[in-house]
Amino acid sequence: MNENSDLPEESVSVKIKLNFSIGSLASDLLNGLVFGNLTFFYQVKLGADAGLLAIGWLIFAIWNTANDPIVSYIVDNTRTKIGRRIPYIRYGSIFYGLAFIFCWFPISPLDNEIGLFINFLAALFLLDTIFTIVGVCFFSLPNEIAVTAKQRASLGVYRAVIGFINLVLGLVIPIILLTGQEGIHPLFAPVIIIIGLGSSLILFVTSFGIKENMFAQLQEHEGFIEGLRLTLKNKPFWLFMIPAFLIGIILPMFSTGILYYIDYNISGQTPIFILLAILVGIVLGLVLNQKKIAIWQPKKTMIINALLIAAGFTILFFVGNNAILAAFPFLMVGIGYAGGMVAIPVLMGDAIDNDELITGKRREAIYGGVNAIVTKPAISIANFIYLAVIAAFGFVAPAGVIQPQTDIALIGLLFAFCIIPAILLVLAAIGLRWYPLDGPEWLEKKRHIMELHEEKEKEYLQSLSKKSLRSQTNN
Repeated sequence: MNENSDLPEESVSVKIKLNFSIGSLASDLLNGLVFGNLTFFYQVKLGADAGLLAIGWLIFAIWNTANDPIVSYIVDNTRTKIGRRIPYIRYGSIFYGLAFIFCWFPISPLDNEIGLFINFLAALFLLDTIFTIVGVCFFSLPNEIAVTAKQRASLGVYRAVIGFINLVLGLVIPIILLTGQEGIHPLFAPVIIIIGLGSSLILFVTSFGIKENMFAQLQEHEGFIEGLRLTLKNKPFWLFMIPAFLIGIILPMFSTGILYYIDYNISGQTPIFILLAILVGIVLGLVLNQKKIAIWQPKKTMIINALLIAAGFTILFFVGNNAILAAFPFLMVGIGYAGGMVAIPVLMGDAIDNDELITGKRREAIYGGVNAIVTKPAISIANFIYLAVIAAFGFVAPAGVIQPQTDIALIGLLFAFCIIPAILLVLAAIGLRWYPLDGPEWLEKKRHIMELHEEKEKEYLQSLSKKSLRSQTNN
């Protein structure tokens, strides 16, 4: 069934989509570069102990889990003239950039393992705290900006197309600055500073062009425990959290693993074919999935793409030592990754819409917090698993210079990079089969949600009119 014939037409301006997407690009770039590459940077470039880094990720998981629901509660219950989300994006931007820069310039002596460990933890804690404050706002906004799957997917495509810049930078910058040479690249420091300060400026400027549903500020303040309790009533959300957790393990494992893959598995071969395959795959995936999501619906779209990526990783395990042959499975991964970027926000948005039907409120930020309770520990688990697996296969950590590896160690790098993600993706696809927000009945509920939003918007405008009249009377 085509959703376009079942729901009234919804329009979201290009200006809003662009400002949201560009701001999201800046936030994702700062976050992605740190959480995707900091383990490699500290182990390979700074010589930090792999065991201490793994322990650091597990310690960080506690804070990473605890801070999100607290921040989300505060954001959801914020009331200002410019909204609930925008103030945190606008004024948190400078701290975000400074925290990013701190991550790459340790104050500890490099020959002090404990000092590096403490510095590593401090970088994770600081960056994640600011990312949580800003990130929960970007998590919440798509479902306030748009209601229909078509417009949410369109917003997702804008975000993905502009985020393509983030993907290119996120792949190219670490490969150029962190692989293929001993020591730290001479351009590393200025590039990091430019990215940090530039992204802060982008976040600040784009916050002026982002739209919130201001009617949500009419909602009564919600107690912290009550907010968490109400999420337990939303069964579809918790069913979605199972595949979301598994996918949350895969993403950091890929971004970390590709650096080891390039430096060790295809050492001496050019990675250009792999990079081109990923980028071309993402472009193809965005075009294909944007056209198909209204027909396939979000759940089926995500299942298809998860299985496609799993197949790509499986093939890569067998041909990964040849950079040219590896281009084909990386193309499959790119197509599937793009499909996930289109489908996942829509699936999450539908789960939050379902909460509105249950509670009568828009509670995106609290769902961002609860989502983080489930998925953010996956970042630590991914890094811990990756380091543990490659160590079990006999990977020799660099001691100032890159060390030669045994054939078994190289197989271990491919196993951690390919087979573990493939297994998790298959499990995620299976888990999505039980996600219930799909089909004609759900589309009818979406129509009702759009009608509710129109009524709430009218109530909000009426409240502003009454305030204006009272102000004129008092004057």
